[in-house]
Parts: sequence; C-alpha cells; structure tokens
Amino acid sequence: MTWSIRARLTAWYCLVLVLVLATGALAVSVVQGRLALQRLDGELDRLMLTLEGVMRTEFNEGLDLQGAADEASSEVVAPDRTLVLTRPDGALLAVWGLPLGSGWRPQTEGSTVKTLVLASARLRILSRPVVYHEHHYVAAVMAPLQALEAEDAELWLALTIGVMVALGVAGVGGWFVGWQTLRPLSDMATQAAAITERDPSARLRASNSGDELGRFAAAFNGLLDRLAAALNAQRQFMADASHELRTPVSVVHTTAQVTLARERRSEGDYRESLTIVEEQSARLARLVDAMFLLSRAEAQGIPLVREPLYLDDLVAECARALRVFANERGVEVETCGDAEVTFFGDNTLLRQMVGNLLDNAIRHATPGGKVAATLTRTPAAVTIRVTDDGEGIPSHEQERIFERFVRLDTRSRGAGLGLPIAKWIAEAHGGRLMLESSNAGGSCFSVTLPLDLTLSSSVHLDTETITANAARAVFRAGGAGGPPIKTSR
Repeated sequence: MTWSIRARLTAWYCLVLVLVLATGALAVSVVQGRLALQRLDGELDRLMLTLEGVMRTEFNEGLDLQGAADEASSEVVAPDRTLVLTRPDGALLAVWGLPLGSGWRPQTEGSTVKTLVLASARLRILSRPVVYHEHHYVAAVMAPLQALEAEDAELWLALTIGVMVALGVAGVGGWFVGWQTLRPLSDMATQAAAITERDPSARLRASNSGDELGRFAAAFNGLLDRLAAALNAQRQFMADASHELRTPVSVVHTTAQVTLARERRSEGDYRESLTIVEEQSARLARLVDAMFLLSRAEAQGIPLVREPLYLDDLVAECARALRVFANERGVEVETCGDAEVTFFGDNTLLRQMVGNLLDNAIRHATPGGKVAATLTRTPAAVTIRVTDDGEGIPSHEQERIFERFVRLDTRSRGAGLGLPIAKWIAEAHGGRLMLESSNAGGSCFSVTLPLDLTLSSSVHLDTETITANAARAVFRAGGAGGPPIKTSR
C-alpha cells in the first residue's frame, strides 16, 4: 500500500511528537521520582535526629541503654514509619511503629540509606551506629515506598493520557495542516492534467508565488515554455520542410506526367525530362541530407570526430571546390590570412561549415564581384571571416538569417538550411557564428573557434596527412579541375 504525502507527513509528525512527548514524560517521571525520594530521605533523617535526641535525654536522666530504648519507644511517635534500636552486636532493644514482619537487623558499620524488600514490601531505610559517652547502639528508621509508587503510577497514568490526547490532537491537526498545505499541489496537478498539445499555452497558477510550491510552479511553467517552443519549432520545421519538398516533388511528378502523356517521344524529349528529374532529385537529396543533419544535431546524434588539421588548407580547399559555381557567376574567391594554423576538430563538419559560408557568399555577391575568406589566429582562438560585396541584408531581417528555411532571396536555389547548419557546427566546436556586419557594400560572417593550446601546439602534420586531407576534400566536392582560384596565405 502506498501512502499519500499527506498521510506520510501526518505519520512523521505524530511519530516525532510521540518521541518528544515520551522523552519529556520519561524525564518528568525520573525527576519526580528523585525529588520524592529526596524528600523521603530528608524526613527519615529528621526522624533519626529526633530519635537520637530523645535517647540522649534519657541517658542524661541516668537510664541505661534498655531503659532509654523503652522510653524512646513510647515518646517518639511516627505514623506510617518503623523505628528500630539494637545493640552493636545486633541484639534487639526496641522496635515500634509499622510492624516489621521479619528478623531484619540494621548494619552496625557506617551510616547507610538504601531500599530493601522486606516481607514483600519495599522500604526506604536509614540506619547508623550511635555513640554517646559509654552508650553504644544502632538506630534505624524506615518508611514504606508504597505511597511513592502510587504517586509515580498516577503520574505515569496522567502522562500517558496526556500523550495520547496530544497525539490525537496532533494527528487531526497534522492531517488538516497537510491538507491545507498540499491543496495547491493538488490544484496544480489538476491544472497540469488539463494541459494538452492542442493548447500548449496553458500554464500552472500558484496561490503564493513566493513559497516552495510557487517556485515549483514557476520552474514547471519554464519547462512548459521550453517544450512549447520545441513543439512550435517542430511544427514549423514540418511545415517548412513540407513546403520545400513540395516544389521538387511537384516538378518531378509534372515532368513524368507530361512525358508519359504521349506514347512516343524523341530521345531529346526523354533526355530533357530526365535532366529535369535529375536536377530536382539532386535538390531533394541536398534538402533531405540537410534536414537529416539538423535533426541528428538537435538530437545530439552526431559525435565529433576530432583530428589534427590545418585550417588554412581546409579553407583554401573549400574555396577551390566551389570554383565552378563561382565561375558561373564570374565571382572571384580569395583566401588570405595566417598560415600554418593548426586546429583539432571534425574535418568533415568544418569543411561543410566553411563550404556553406562560401556558397552563401557566392550566391549573394555581385556578379563579377569578389568573395574573401580571411583566417586570423590569436593566442586563444581562430577566426574565419567570409565577406562578399553584395547588396547586404536588411536590418529587420538580420535576426532571421540563422533560422531554418529562411531565404531572403526567393530566386536562390538553396533551401535556407546552410547557415543554420554552419551555426550548429561552430557551436559544436565550442565556437560561434555571427553576422559581423552587413550594409549596402556587402556582408561579413565570422566564425570564432576556441583553440585548445595544449593540443594545437603539439600538432605537426606531415606531407602525407595534408595530401590525404586534400584528396578527401576533392573527392567530397565531386572532383577538381580547371583554373585555380586566387589564393594567398
């Protein structure tokens, strides 16, 4: 059986209260018992002094030990007490008061105060030897502990009843307090159960925003805000992806329908149709690859494969791989900056990042203009700046360029995923991608990557490694040939 929080709080509260009250009751009982015993010992001591005083008086009147004992037994009256006088050898002189009921004799050595059980009765006994001139005797006074035991029993009964009453009151009060305290939590649970994906804007309401439940509601609302943002981003991603995929799919479908509308067509017609299908298929492939990469990136499903590399060679190779596209627009691509810049990162992803930035710059550069990729190294970081001489980005659109499927130029062949992918790659390496400046004279994007000085300073790449990296880059870019792009280091 699982107890509710209210029941557990009440049980713990009652348990703690019982422990506190039981400890207090035990302490009261012990203290009360000691005080009562001290009072009784004081009374017995005073009775002993009275008995000794009477005996001295009788001795002064010339009586012997037996005569003095007989006189003392008639003169000293102590209700509910027993008095005993014996000789030093234990011979009984006199005993009076409550019947002793046994052959007990007091000790003859030293004064003692103790508790004994005589004739099934517990007694408190004070005894000591007395010497007065030539007279030697032992005196003892005793009192039954029945009255003290009765008082102790009454006290324990009163304490038990008090503890039980307090426990009952505490249980009811704890249950009520727990209900009052946890009622806002129950209300928030009801509110949370009513929140669905149809209305992700609903939030929890707390009666007191300053207490623990209020802070819990605020934290839960923050979680709902993040989940709503993720849900909206997913819906927007699906809508944008559907929109982007619809155009090439529609073109392929229409081309196939038109081609198959007639039973016979020339070889040129079929080639033209297949060319259109190939172009749209390539666009679909690029779009699906980019979407898959972003999805894996958001799910943290792309581990970085870090390896030592030269960033200046990587930038130059990416620029060389884009020469065909740049030549089509008459754009000159120039790389410059620091040389021999070592870095420890994912070669494939870094090439995709630089390629996306160069591709974006070539698209928006003025026909016949120039794109520059500048590499700058500082002791703590390396910065790659990619500039173009295009028309720039309107100020009201600059915040949106890193969003997915955002294309400011609707005539562009891209899907609007290049910059978001490049931004993720930079952040995956601990850096950041930002639009440094944009005006009528062009735009400048900068990537800042932090350097691991321990790794970077120990990286020494040989010629074979550089050649292998370059070969892989050319292979990924689909081959290289033709006139080289202007490159300076």
